[in-house]
Amino acid sequence: ATFATTSIVFIVAGVLGAAKLYYDWDLGIAESIAGVIVIGFSVDYTVHLGHMYKEGEGSREAKTRHALTYMGTTVIGGGLTTLSAGLVLFLCTLTFFTKMALLLVWTILLSIVYALFFFMPLCILFGPEDRFGEVPSIPALFTALRRDSPKVAPS
Repeated sequence: ATFATTSIVFIVAGVLGAAKLYYDWDLGIAESIAGVIVIGFSVDYTVHLGHMYKEGEGSREAKTRHALTYMGTTVIGGGLTTLSAGLVLFLCTLTFFTKMALLLVWTILLSIVYALFFFMPLCILFGPEDRFGEVPSIPALFTALRRDSPKVAPS
């Protein structure tokens, strides 16, 4: 979760930083709304790969291979289709849509780069192995507590 959160923070900071640095945009209403959208898009690919990593079994390498095998092409395909939607927005004449196009394209590019070349390398180097760090669900906790509680004989 720490690696995913760090990736997402870097993506959002990169997109909003680029908007200020390269385009000198001030944070207005439209940019604030777009900032929320940026956060939503930046979470997508990292979370999908992280979920598949968690579902994998064995060593870090095996879990990373599992994540990239079962979700890598989906992430790249989703990125390409969303990127093409952002590129179409550049054809619009309204400023709001061209700003959205820039934010969308920057977000998708950075999201793919950070998910594949920052998050996944962190997982293969330092990610949890086997079942380490797994948080049980609430029903599983209650089941375990009930199973481990001392038995009282009925009176």
